[in-house]
Amino acid sequence: MDFKIPEGLPGMNIEKWLKDPSERIWSGPFTFVQGADPQLGMIGSCKLKTCKPTWKAEIELTRQAIQKINTMSPKPKFFIVCGDMLDAYPFEKPFIPYYNGNDRIVRDLQYRDFVNVLQELDSEIKLVFACGNHDIGDIPTKQSIEIYRNQFGPDYFTFWVSGVKFVVLNSQYFYSPDAVPDETEKHLEFMNKIADPAAKFIVVFQHIPFFSKYPEEEDTFNSIPKERRLKLLEQLWNAGVRYMFCGHHHKNGGGTYKDLEQVVTSAMGAPWGEDPSGIRLVNVGPLDITHEYIKLRNTTDCQEFAKYEINDQTEGQLDTDVNIIEQ
Repeated sequence: MDFKIPEGLPGMNIEKWLKDPSERIWSGPFTFVQGADPQLGMIGSCKLKTCKPTWKAEIELTRQAIQKINTMSPKPKFFIVCGDMLDAYPFEKPFIPYYNGNDRIVRDLQYRDFVNVLQELDSEIKLVFACGNHDIGDIPTKQSIEIYRNQFGPDYFTFWVSGVKFVVLNSQYFYSPDAVPDETEKHLEFMNKIADPAAKFIVVFQHIPFFSKYPEEEDTFNSIPKERRLKLLEQLWNAGVRYMFCGHHHKNGGGTYKDLEQVVTSAMGAPWGEDPSGIRLVNVGPLDITHEYIKLRNTTDCQEFAKYEINDQTEGQLDTDVNIIEQ
């Protein structure tokens, strides 16, 4: 799959990590930052239940995350967002009245503002994305996959940094494998080529975790169905994967399959657990990979964001476009 850099996101230019053979050689410790679920629009929809769609809260939280990342020392190699960048789906969802049947129109506006705030990231820190269920739908279509690829680049690929092989997967092919079977098959073929004995570590990024706490737990919306989960975990473990970073739960968590550590990172946007919105700093060392969660706020209460309901004609608010939504 060609790595197309979407217009407006020059930070996604990771060509060196895709092609340069010198990146396949260990050259010392480094860090990167993982975030998940900025999900522009969810705080207004689910936390504040505003009358009109707003995502100013998520823009502010994304800006706070970028400010923290920009001041980190040593400078992280990259910032990966593990899915659900936007709340509105790439097609109409009539049972979600918040967007009044205008999901695609709203999504375009959310995307515009998300891209704008990402311009504030230090240009030396690369951007990487993994695909979430809100990005292509719980049951994806060929059209929704194409929209994602145009907006955020390939939905699965590998890249190398300092001898470490990073693998970005699309967990929707695990969750709904029959939705677009030819894409699911290509994704599985891609997975069969993950193993590489030359890699210092092999690290996977995806949106939906395989499990919440235990690999053998029963099915929920928050995990990959058990009938596929254990087989896929075994395949990844056999390929040499020992670390996996996910999102989707909007709260911190994780667990292990054998000695494969699955890390679930809470949301940059709306939190649903005990941890406030945040990001995860990951340290890649010579012997292992460690990580710590960095809070963006000290509370999970989102009521302070209610001030963004004020019609002030600024980004993240539908004031300037409300006539489109209400027609």
